This record gives sequence, C-alpha cells and structure tokens, in this order.
Amino acid sequence: MASETDSPPEGVGIGEEATPVDLTEQGEATNEIFAQVSQVQTVINHIHGNIGGASFGISGSRPKSRRTSGPVSQHELTEARTCYVRHASYQAAAERLQSSNMVALIGNAGTGRRTAALNLLHDVVGARRDMVVELSPAYTLEKLAAREIRPAHGYLLCDWPRDDLDGSIADFHVREIRRRIRDAGAYLVITGTTTSLPEADQVPWLPPPACDVLRAHQVAPEVADEAAAQITTDHAMSDVVALARQLASGVPLDKALSRLESAGRRDVVTWFDGPRTRGELFEMAAMAFIAGLPESGFEVLLARLESIAGIGLEKTDAISADDPMPSRRLIRVAEGSLLTLSPERRLVFKVEGHRTHVMRELHQRHGMRLWDPVTEWLHECANLRDPSVQAEIARGVAVLASVAGYSYVESIFLTPWARGGGVMRRQATAAMAISWLCLDETTRPEVLRTVTSWTRASAARPKFTATLAWSGELGIRFPLEAARMLWLQIKDSKKPVRHAEIALAHLFTALTEATGNALPMLDWFARQISNDKRIGRAIDPSIRAILSVLSARPDGAGVPTVTAHLRSRSESAAPLAKLWAAVLVKRPHRRDALAALYDAVCAFDERDDDDRNRVRILFAALVEALPAKERPLLAHDLRRYAISRNTDENRMKLLLSLLRIFLSPAVLSLDTIGNRP
Repeated sequence: MASETDSPPEGVGIGEEATPVDLTEQGEATNEIFAQVSQVQTVINHIHGNIGGASFGISGSRPKSRRTSGPVSQHELTEARTCYVRHASYQAAAERLQSSNMVALIGNAGTGRRTAALNLLHDVVGARRDMVVELSPAYTLEKLAAREIRPAHGYLLCDWPRDDLDGSIADFHVREIRRRIRDAGAYLVITGTTTSLPEADQVPWLPPPACDVLRAHQVAPEVADEAAAQITTDHAMSDVVALARQLASGVPLDKALSRLESAGRRDVVTWFDGPRTRGELFEMAAMAFIAGLPESGFEVLLARLESIAGIGLEKTDAISADDPMPSRRLIRVAEGSLLTLSPERRLVFKVEGHRTHVMRELHQRHGMRLWDPVTEWLHECANLRDPSVQAEIARGVAVLASVAGYSYVESIFLTPWARGGGVMRRQATAAMAISWLCLDETTRPEVLRTVTSWTRASAARPKFTATLAWSGELGIRFPLEAARMLWLQIKDSKKPVRHAEIALAHLFTALTEATGNALPMLDWFARQISNDKRIGRAIDPSIRAILSVLSARPDGAGVPTVTAHLRSRSESAAPLAKLWAAVLVKRPHRRDALAALYDAVCAFDERDDDDRNRVRILFAALVEALPAKERPLLAHDLRRYAISRNTDENRMKLLLSLLRIFLSPAVLSLDTIGNRP
C-alpha cells in the first residue's frame, strides 16, 4: 500500500510544485485553516439539527445529545425509558448490577447498549436531577480507580476501551474501583465490545427482539410481525425504533419499510455482483470518498485516480478521431446506477446509506490492486487547496473506519497526515476526519485517545493538528478534556501559542452554536485563572487565551459568541465576568478587553427588554468580580472607549446608566437584577 511519502508535496494542487511554509507562526493562514475545519462543523451541526444525529455505518448511533461526558439530562433519561423493552439480556444485567453495583454490557455497537445502560441506572438511582453522570472514555483503569465517587450516583462509561495492562495490575485497579463504588452506594455501568472487568461482571449483550420493540410502541401485532420479518442484523436498534415510531404514527407499512431499506445493502450488493470493469470500480471508489462534489470537480479527481491506477495507459496505439466515445456522464447516472445528480449538479448516491455499503463491498472484495492507488490518491487529495475536497475526503475516511476498523485508518491516514510537513493542509484534513469520526460511538473513544497523544507529542505538527481537532466535534463531545488540553499547551509554553488561542475561541463558538451551553468550559477557565498566582509577563499566555474566548465570533465576523451565549444561558454572566475582570486589571490587555466588552454589549438590542436585562446582569456581575479600586477606572476607560467608537446617542445613554453601577454598586446587585424592570 502506498505510503505517505509517495504522495506529492504539501499544499499543492495535483501536478504543482510545492513551497513548504510552516503556518504555526502565521496567524492569518492559521485562521484560514481553522475556518476550513469550522465549515465541516457547520455541516455536522446541520445534520444534528435535521435528524438528531448521524450514522456512518449500519450500526452507528444517532444520539440527540452532543456532549459525551457530564450529567445526563432528564430529557435523555425520559427518552431512553419511552416504550423500553426489558428483555432477557436486560434482566441479567439488572440482576448483576443489583448484586455487585457494577456491570459491563458487552456487545456490538448499534444494539441498544447505551439506552439499556441509562434504564439500568435510572432503575437503581431514580430520576433525581444530575444523579446519572456519564464519564469520559479517556479514563484509564488507574484514573478511574482514583476518581471521587459521589454517594448514590449512577455512572456510565460508554464504549470504554480495554486497558492494555498486566493482569495483576488491572485486577488491583478493578478491586479498588469496586470498593469505591460499593462504599459510596453508587453504581457503574460500562458498555463496550470488550472490557477490562472480569467475566463475572460482564453480561453478553443482545438487542431486544424487533417484534417486541414494535409492539411496545403500540404497533398492531399483525403489522409488527410483518415488519419484523424485514429487519436483519444489519439494522441498528435506532433503525428499529424509528420504524416503530413511524408505524405507530400511522405511516403505511410499505412506505415505512421503504425508508428502512435505506440502511440495507440489497442494491449495492446487486451492483457489485454484476460484471464490473476496472473503470467502474475506481469510479465507485472515488464516489465513496468524494460524493457530494460538483460533477466537473469529481471528474477531475477521478481522472487523477485513473492515472495513478494506470487506467487508459495500456493502449499503445494512437487514438483515432473515429473511435467511439461513450456518453460517460449519462451512463454514470442511468437507471440501475447507484448514483444521481442533485439539482445543483453535484454527484451523489441515490440513497445516502449506500455510501457505507459501497465502502464495505470495496473493502471486502478488493485488495491492494484497488486500494494502493486509492490510498496514494487520497494522500494527494488531502493536500489540495480546495476545502470542499478535503471535507469530503475526511468524511470518506471516517466511513472507511466503520468498515475497515479505526486502527487501519489511524495508521494509514490520520497520524501520517497529523505529522506531515509543508503548509498543513493534511493537518486540516485529519482534523476534519476526527470530527466525522466523533459521530460514531464505536470510534469516539479511540479518537479521543489519539488526539490526546498528539497533544502530548513533542513535535509541533501533531500538536497543531490536535488543536484543530479539539476546536470541532471532539471538543463538543468532550468539552472539559478539550479545555484542559488546550489550556496546558498555552500555560506551559514560553512563547505565544497562537493556534491554541484560536482553538479555544473556536471551541467556545462551537459549543455555543451546537449546544447553547459552554458553561462547564467557562466555569473551568474561571477557576484556573482565579487560582493562577503568577504575576507580570508570566501570566500573559493565560490572559491572551481568555481574551481570545471573550473576543470569539462565528466566522470571525458574526455576533460575538459571548452575546449569543448570554442569550441562551444568562447564568453564564458570573463566570464571564470573572474572566473579564482577570483581563481588565492587566493594563497591557485592557484596551482589547474593553473592545470585546463593548462589542458584546452593543450586539444586544437596546430596544429589547430581555437583552437590556442581560446587559445589566453582566455589568452587575462585573461589579462583584472587579476589585473596588478598579471600578471607577473601568467606568472612565469604557466611557472614553465608547466615545472613540462614535457610539450612537441611545446606546451611549444605556452605557452611561450602566457605568453608574461601577461607581455605586449598591444601585444594582446580582440578587436584585432579575426583579428589576
């Protein structure tokens, strides 16, 4: 298989010469790369907004919650319990949990393990708020054994990878985990395909019968029986539940089953079973990785793949003008084809789920004669200047991981791209792939460990790739891990780490846009800056990082993220005020902090009562966070800054009235702000 060194130099179009440039020190170009990664995040947000999640493989998950650690919401617990079937595997797991306070559900992805785990924990700890907590799969056995366990809480570890530890050491940590869980009267449920727990704590997990699921949703028995006959092991439990809800809502059986067929393999297998030319197979391989591109762009990239594969080079005779030339564009989307053209003339699969099945058939049926040229071609495509190509390549690599295994994709593509030289387009492609991989529950824990290892690498390029990855879907799934890793890069550096500062700003924006809640991250930063006793230049890296968060904007130009977050979470005023106070008291950074505060305040609508109240809450929080001697100075400086920005009269009156808070804090406090008109 082609290696990383077989691909063309970094940062070039196919056939161009390279001019290697290190972008880690170039702010403008670094911003461009982060913007490219953010574009993929926008697509992922759109997917979640429309269908409540995404699935690469047949057995992928479609979770509605984006965060993969922290307290499980009451909504998610209620959703998990709706029409749930407590079958034989569930009863066995419940008995094990009751007797030993911990159990591992061992089975394949897509079989309902997480939903079962939530039901199990709800049964033993009840519906009390924040009593069920999901732990990060980044926990090792040693760290989990040292973790504080809260009394009577339920803990969930989804898709926890097995620790590669010596048996006696692993047994020691498991005993300590069991002791802590029992002493606290708490419960722990683990899901995975394998586990470090002993066999006595494991329950082989099988999904509930499809017919039982359908009947639990009040589907008529005769319809449930007929529908269940069409469900195979290829279908995830989420597919079965979706079918049950459609049937229960009155959707006709034939129509509901036609939607279910989108997860099937029939059309794809039929296509591959037919006689196929090398050209057709390489065209389908290209589609598996770059579906969704404009037809003309697809053809350019396909021509390069065919060139690498040697297609068209075997014929030595001159080509005559009279030779027949097939209508390839028409043949490509003819009846019986798996492909079609969108109204915008983008080449796509007729059914989105076919992409995964095509990738599976290519991987299972064909070896190095197909995959060596494809791998070399992918390394070239990862270097291209077109972000849309990189985004589709990243998505295709994530699909490949669902059929070939994560370790294959990590070793052949992700890590070589993360370490690659040149102008860092490969690093951007790797980070995009990380975001797509985070949508699959089976690869998410492994991705977390991979990016963590890049963060801790001594080389600059893997670190840079990690910062890109933390700013996207990975950071949304694991916000505190992302905050810690980015903060460590900044705090421990002897010189500015601009890309990590940018990553923090993008992470704040990504969390706000995707979930409306970056409070855990803001609270954590507020604690870090409050406990940091360094003075002078020593604390400058941390101050710059905080300032990047306070100044964050979507795409660098939209409504300040602080404003959007305060609109969705008014309680974030307190930690935001602490962060602003930490920056405002530092004279070299005061003007930038004032600019961020002014922009955030002016982005609110002064005619809207709710917005006016949010601004009051923020200023009241600033009064409490700032030292008393700093308040009049800030009022003076903010007034001067507002005048320098040619603030309109109405806005200026509002600002002046709020500035009086700094001079007379008793006028308004956090205790009374919510009741003030």
